[in-house]
Amino acid sequence: MYEDLNTSEPLVVLLGNIGHEGILSSLKAAGRQYKQKFLESKPRNWATIIEYFDDFSVKAVIAKLSPSVYEHLVDDGYRDVGHALLRKISSVPHVLFVFEGLLDPMIDAEFSDAFHIPEIEIRNAVNTLLAKFELNVVPYRRNAEVTVIAGTFVSETEDGLLFRVYVPAGRIWAEEINRLLQLFRDYLGKVGLASIRLDAIRTDRGTVYEFHGEQQAGEQSLSTQFREFSHFLDISISRPEEAEALLKDKNVNPREVVEVLARYAKEAKRLQVDLKQERERKLLSIRHRLESELTDTLPADTDWAAIDTLVATSVPALSNIGPNLLAMQTAALPIVATTRESNGVTINLRPQIIQAVHGIVAQEIQGGLKLSEEDQELLKLINERAKDRAPELTSAVYELSDENLPKANRTVAKQKLKRFLVGLGNRAGDLAFGVLQAYVEKKLGL
Repeated sequence: MYEDLNTSEPLVVLLGNIGHEGILSSLKAAGRQYKQKFLESKPRNWATIIEYFDDFSVKAVIAKLSPSVYEHLVDDGYRDVGHALLRKISSVPHVLFVFEGLLDPMIDAEFSDAFHIPEIEIRNAVNTLLAKFELNVVPYRRNAEVTVIAGTFVSETEDGLLFRVYVPAGRIWAEEINRLLQLFRDYLGKVGLASIRLDAIRTDRGTVYEFHGEQQAGEQSLSTQFREFSHFLDISISRPEEAEALLKDKNVNPREVVEVLARYAKEAKRLQVDLKQERERKLLSIRHRLESELTDTLPADTDWAAIDTLVATSVPALSNIGPNLLAMQTAALPIVATTRESNGVTINLRPQIIQAVHGIVAQEIQGGLKLSEEDQELLKLINERAKDRAPELTSAVYELSDENLPKANRTVAKQKLKRFLVGLGNRAGDLAFGVLQAYVEKKLGL
């Protein structure tokens, strides 16, 4: 039935008109067997696709959903098999390429004579269905984008990419984030996940940290493991008995529990001290720069105490180590008003002072990677609306801005952001999202 395929080896499933030469070359270079099936077909053919998931260990799925596939997915004759297929796809690493016009509610059905766009009701129904199954949908405009992103996806899948985060060089707490991730990798080894490795891609503007390994069925996701590790670090100082019980529930050698706990408690205390001191250094640097830049232009009666208070409220403080430290990656700069409440005190400052504070705080917090106002708006949207995807999308903003990263990486980052923005536009019906979409597209000079 399966011709030359070996049922004992993993399989990559290609669905739709996705068999571009570049994608096939990537699979052949990886030594991976694959099977291509078309979705512009009868329900019976869709049922045979599901059988591949039952009879093989499916390594990944790469699919392209055409307008006719959209129409099939709302057809009663495809409903049961369609839902079953989407459920199978969602259970393995996958990427689903969808033409931008199928995702964007602002595109008219008469968008193109050469590319049929179904009515808005069909598109909305299918896009809701894809969201329900939490599928990794990537918009595309050109087939060249599909080839590049699919090739990158194949490489990342073969390398077992589980998680990535970009940290700009010189950003506040960049060194502490590096140490935290190194500690997390060490912790994974202690709890029986020694196969997971941490790699770093460095440019002069920042570092991309990547965790690689095999995610086994039923195993906690890496993000869940990180939240648990962060909790463990915090309680290792405040509630050591609870931290010890947590280690004993893991695959830690009972004879090593006390030693492991003592080590991590020491590292957590050191991190807390370093985080506090780094914030103090940044505050002092900002104040000194403000004095140098504003002393000659401000009157003698300038309220420097008010400026100091404003600076202190603009530089974040951390209440715990793990989640908040990485959450800093998703936070846009504070919006500084000309009148601000701080500890019950109203601060009134002139606009040029506010602008100077904002500019210097931005440079000190963000490091060497320059972000535009549009980038800041993207970070704000991600922080407010992206939920669990916030770290991934924040990294995409940074990667897209780092021109020293490979173009393939930046192309993937661009498409992630476009998908996020299209999704927001779908729910909010806000034309303003189109402006940010155009900005993201322009970042690669397209």
